[in-house]
Amino acid sequence: MLSLFQRKRASRETGVATVPHSAEFSQGLLQLQSATLLLAAPRRQRLLEHIWQRTSLSRAQFKALYLAPIERYAELVQQFPASEAHHHAWPGGMLDHGLEIVAFALKLRQSHLIAR
Repeated sequence: MLSLFQRKRASRETGVATVPHSAEFSQGLLQLQSATLLLAAPRRQRLLEHIWQRTSLSRAQFKALYLAPIERYAELVQQFPASEAHHHAWPGGMLDHGLEIVAFALKLRQSHLIAR
């Protein structure tokens, strides 16, 4: 199982194995990264923006109720792939999958709001 997280995976876009050079250790292990760095990718920033827009909360409320747990999740899953050989099977795939699920769940919720 540990080999799953040590193996360098091919990038979805280029098909070339990519790991940030500064994050590599001599044994092929990755250095822990902060949530800020993990969530800084443009695609993840767009997903976070979609999530915020669908919550109808102020930025302060969003940071407390959504962003804080998402940051804890990002620090937990780091660069884990979501699977070894199927969908989201790249470094960081688990984080991407989690963000996509939150965005999709909020989109579904919008069509099922119940008025009192």
